[in-house]
Amino acid sequence: LGSSSLQASSSMGSLDFVREQASRGMQADKFQQALADNAKLSRKVRALQDQLTITSAKKEAFKAQAQRLEREFRKGREQSDAMQKDLLEAKREAGQLNKEAQEAISMMAEMRKAHIAEVKLLQRGLAARSGSDQLRNRVNEMADLVDKVGRAVVQRDEAIRDRTQMQAQLNKALKDLRSLSDENTKFRKQNKQLSDSLKEARRKGQCARPRTSAPPEEGSDSEFEDEIRQFEKRFEILEEGPAGLDVLASNLSKDKQHLEKRVRAQQDTVRSLNQTVENWKQLGGQKDQQIKDLSTKLEKIMRDHASFEEQIAQKQREIALQVEEEKAALEARIQELELECDNARADADGMEKASTRLTRELVKVHEQYSGAAPAAAACTITSGAMTALAPASRNWARVAGADSMELKTGERLSIDVFRDGEAVELRAREGADGEELRVTVDTGLFKELDEADPYADLLSRTGVNVGSPRRLVVSTRLGEKEVELKPKGTRVLLSAYRYGAKHFVLIGTDLASQAMLNLTITEATLTPELEAKISASEGDAATFDALASSLKLSDSGNLLLDTGSD
Repeated sequence: LGSSSLQASSSMGSLDFVREQASRGMQADKFQQALADNAKLSRKVRALQDQLTITSAKKEAFKAQAQRLEREFRKGREQSDAMQKDLLEAKREAGQLNKEAQEAISMMAEMRKAHIAEVKLLQRGLAARSGSDQLRNRVNEMADLVDKVGRAVVQRDEAIRDRTQMQAQLNKALKDLRSLSDENTKFRKQNKQLSDSLKEARRKGQCARPRTSAPPEEGSDSEFEDEIRQFEKRFEILEEGPAGLDVLASNLSKDKQHLEKRVRAQQDTVRSLNQTVENWKQLGGQKDQQIKDLSTKLEKIMRDHASFEEQIAQKQREIALQVEEEKAALEARIQELELECDNARADADGMEKASTRLTRELVKVHEQYSGAAPAAAACTITSGAMTALAPASRNWARVAGADSMELKTGERLSIDVFRDGEAVELRAREGADGEELRVTVDTGLFKELDEADPYADLLSRTGVNVGSPRRLVVSTRLGEKEVELKPKGTRVLLSAYRYGAKHFVLIGTDLASQAMLNLTITEATLTPELEAKISASEGDAATFDALASSLKLSDSGNLLLDTGSD
């Protein structure tokens, strides 16, 4: 029993073997569990990589789309700005052209009015050319005044033309200045964009080491991507061992070479961008110098424009002063002429009173020598004596007249205008011993006459009707307007006057050559066709049109009736 107690038990050895086998089995189970967990983690990592790839692709797509939309928006905005500038420029040019057109139209209207007034004055002067010396002097004075006013108008037109030229130069300079300002603004924007691009290139070209002191924000995408990337690298190194480290080192060397190449390329890009910026700076300096030069030229033009305006104003003041002086001289002359007219009127009244007294003495002498009653003596007086006695019953005063005046109807008579209150009478005599003709003037006729000198206009419209009996008449004005005469359509300012049923006087002015045209139509020269047209006309306007349609202009420039034969 003692010896058996000292021997080793065989069951304990088997128990140790079972324990080692159990521990190895547990270790193998743990390894299998670790491998299963590793496989699960690798599948999760691949799924996360796929999700990250899809998310990165969507992010890049969204970013590219946003950049494209931004470029399109910037392009559309630039186009809208350019269109807005073009619209403003077109509006400005349209306003300027409209203003110039209105000024040209107003200038043409003023020139046309002045031209018609000069033509009328020339007609009146030519009509009164054969009148008295007093009318001739008035016409000469009015012609001198119109000549001076015409020269003043010409000077004004020249000043306006110079001003228009200076305004056009100013507008052109302003337009150039605006275009240079727009180019300068565009260049500044381009410089700013290039500066921003340069800063971005410098920022990308700098190879700065990542800062590990500040941990990334928890839950961010960059932190998650960094952790996954580091995990992948550690996992690859663990799987590959030393070979993985060699591959990682070679990859890092390649990445380093690639980054060095990119750095050199970025440095070259930075140098080229710096050179471009310097070129743009030089170009901007040149543009600034051009703007300064144009500003200096613009200031000079403005000063010249101001001096021109001052000269124009000075010239206008001188012309106004000269016109005022001439107006004052003419008014003084008119007062002197009115005083002479009053003196002549007083002398005429005295002569008329003396003539009345002599007529009464003559009647008394006839009564004494004839022995008849005063009534019978008055009946035996001739018609000439009766006409001499007639003015004694009224207080007639001579207000105007002309000696040996050639009328438009062709006669040369001495005509006097007498007035008593509102009553006006014309008296004409051919020679010293000729028959005296009289006619009473309707007061409504003075509305058609010239307000400045109605009696001169009245004398110019006086004529003789050669019918039976021979009468002194004042013509009826049928009308006055521009007409086109055959055969070449010559434009003529035509006036028509009627002295009888078959007696007309036509006066015209060729607007192209300023030649005076005259034509007298009598019963002898009146054609049957024209007589039929005049008889069928209703009113003065229709008669004027009938006369104007029957006229033509000969090759020598004379006014003739169109008889239908060449």
